[in-house]
Amino acid sequence: MAEASTLVGKLETDVEIKAPAGKFHHMFAGRPHHVSKATPGNIQNCELHEGDWGKVDGEAKVAKERVEAVEPEKNLITFRVVEGDLMKEYKSFVITIQVTPKHGGPGSVVHWHLEYEKISDEVAHPETLLQFCVEISKEIDEHLLNEEMERQRWLRRGSRRGEAKGAKERVEAVEPEKNLITFRVVEGDLMKEYKSFVITIQVTPKHGGPGSVVHWYLEYEKISDEVAHPETLLQFCVEISREIDEHLLNEE
Repeated sequence: MAEASTLVGKLETDVEIKAPAGKFHHMFAGRPHHVSKATPGNIQNCELHEGDWGKVDGEAKVAKERVEAVEPEKNLITFRVVEGDLMKEYKSFVITIQVTPKHGGPGSVVHWHLEYEKISDEVAHPETLLQFCVEISKEIDEHLLNEEMERQRWLRRGSRRGEAKGAKERVEAVEPEKNLITFRVVEGDLMKEYKSFVITIQVTPKHGGPGSVVHWYLEYEKISDEVAHPETLLQFCVEISREIDEHLLNEE
């Protein structure tokens, strides 16, 4: 029987996080550009197919990956590295990330699986990269928890009569060329007072100068005449527009 090659290897690790499994998975599967915002010290840029992976073992590393598999129901995504610094030392390098909710409590477990083939025995196994994965998991977790705290703060600020309002929306339309998105509220507190509630947001660049104009359009049907028109919610939309604007400018 042929001996197993010493050039082929696998490394795995688990990281416990406080964030929900689906949200962590979505950072890589649906919001890769947010990964660098969550862990700027480790990842300088991250797009769908490539990333500047900051410093690993004291050296800047760049990798271009191809998404090989996405299984949302399992919160699993697999990348194959196709170009960059890793390809100078490895013939192949595949990274799988799967996030599982913890049993009997809040939080999740992030499982990283690295499968690779070195170009020679002189190349070290990538334990440093595995530790790097642990570090970015913890920073992304902190980022997601801060996002949730900010969302709850906005809900409290936008509440009426001192009560927080929750809403679950479904995306109905996205038109990137028009910077337009439409949500339909399908569950939550608003549905206690409205038969239907649709929110459209469109952002238009200002003519002849920097900046943009955010247009909010609320279309709704009240369950009765006793329900007030949602002027308070409209003011809430104005407030969060300004806060998001400030957040984006601070990121520049």
